[in-house]
Amino acid sequence: MKEKSYKRITVKFLLLLIALLYISFLYLDIFNKEIFLSSRELKFISMILIFIISIFTRKDALSYKDLHLLQIGLFITLIADLFLLVLDSHYILGIILFSIVQILYSFRYEYRNLKLTIRNFIIIFLGLSILHIIINKFVVELDFILVIGLFYGICLLNSVVKAVKAYKYKTYPIPNRQMILIGMMLFLLCDINVALYNILGYIGKVNVFYNISFVSMWLFYLPSQVLLALSGYRYNN
Repeated sequence: MKEKSYKRITVKFLLLLIALLYISFLYLDIFNKEIFLSSRELKFISMILIFIISIFTRKDALSYKDLHLLQIGLFITLIADLFLLVLDSHYILGIILFSIVQILYSFRYEYRNLKLTIRNFIIIFLGLSILHIIINKFVVELDFILVIGLFYGICLLNSVVKAVKAYKYKTYPIPNRQMILIGMMLFLLCDINVALYNILGYIGKVNVFYNISFVSMWLFYLPSQVLLALSGYRYNN
């Protein structure tokens, strides 16, 4: 009983810290301010805390299979954020890692036909790669990161669809299925803003929509990760 009480207090404390970090980096992003820690560093610290929340699940997990998939996904997400957010480099590797995360989440929400699912993802990736080679050779040169980005988009949409099905068919109990559904929807909104931000930056349209998309990425992203991390817990009345 004492252990559960300690865990509950610790998780609530971590959530409070994450909320404070969330408010802080949004303020820095909106008003273009700087403090002793950068917005990127605050964001990465918040992601570390989210991963720690998932570690505290342990015996309170819905199931160990579900928890392991979730924790692996969150850990890979943390590594991807290290490349894309902190180091600001290795973009292709970062997007590939996020693609793996979405594939893991699709397994989590619909744990069946794993071999078929993996085969389909490999076929899609190879098909996109071949199409990229053909376009480069006969039409126009395109950066390979576009292929990776498109592949990630397919992986993301697949996991979102499976999250919706998991909610519809009540694969998870309440409130876990609501957390998963809202978390994945926020994940999708985040990546829509990521795409918009990069497209506008690429064509040189630095305007109000560019700035809004910059802030909106993490406006949606951090809550999505909090909800997903908490969705692994087993809640009683």
